[in-house]
Amino acid sequence: MIITFMSDFGTKDGYVGSVKGVLLKNAPQAAIIDITHEIPPFDIKSAAYTLLNYYDSFPANTVHLIVVDPGVGGERKPVILKTMQYYFVGPENGVFDFILKREAYQAYEIKPELVNPEVPGFTFHGRDVFAPAAAMLAKGIAPQEIALPIDRLNIYERQILERKENICLARIVSIDHFGNIIFGLSKEDLKHWKKSVKSVSFKNFKFNEISAYYAQKAAGEPLVLWNSKNMLEIAVREGSAAEFFKADLKENKAVVELEDA
Repeated sequence: MIITFMSDFGTKDGYVGSVKGVLLKNAPQAAIIDITHEIPPFDIKSAAYTLLNYYDSFPANTVHLIVVDPGVGGERKPVILKTMQYYFVGPENGVFDFILKREAYQAYEIKPELVNPEVPGFTFHGRDVFAPAAAMLAKGIAPQEIALPIDRLNIYERQILERKENICLARIVSIDHFGNIIFGLSKEDLKHWKKSVKSVSFKNFKFNEISAYYAQKAAGEPLVLWNSKNMLEIAVREGSAAEFFKADLKENKAVVELEDA
């Protein structure tokens, strides 16, 4: 049994250790794989993209635990998402948006009293609700034994995309280790809209073509392409696009001009 774990906890405070302790207490045979705990604090968009990067690299029946939860204790639901091959456990706040667009799924709202007989607090659902639920799933307990079915999960697309006719504003969802800037627009979005990209503008720089790979440009030259997850990306050959454009993870958007496919 495999449980992956991603969070924005960092590693200095012991929060990661407390969650892993609960996982092992409830599922001592589980292999726990730390994906990253360096998601920028409260950055749901970055968590959603990071999850997209790794979830389908794991064996079937892996449980993916995601705890990036700025609304902990509030109205967002603690949920289980079951796809054909995987389980996902975390808050319904947008962290699953890219999965919901790509996978057929069944959704469940976790009942805290069924996963933690003690009354859980309101500030650390990663430890008190999500971790025991993930451990139970890893041991083979069915979702309906600890959660109630719900029709579907909300997609918080306006956090990353705004479209009006043939203009799309795509927010940055991640800046990776190489300084590549990834936006919330995917090839799947274009297929759904029956559109293609005519141009991409970012920081007063306009791209009139989409490259197929990095080496199509000279070293130090910026380019736009579809990355390995079919997400729109701006890069600099052998350099950092984030430094080149002085990109702000929270505010900057790409203006994408669309045309009929």
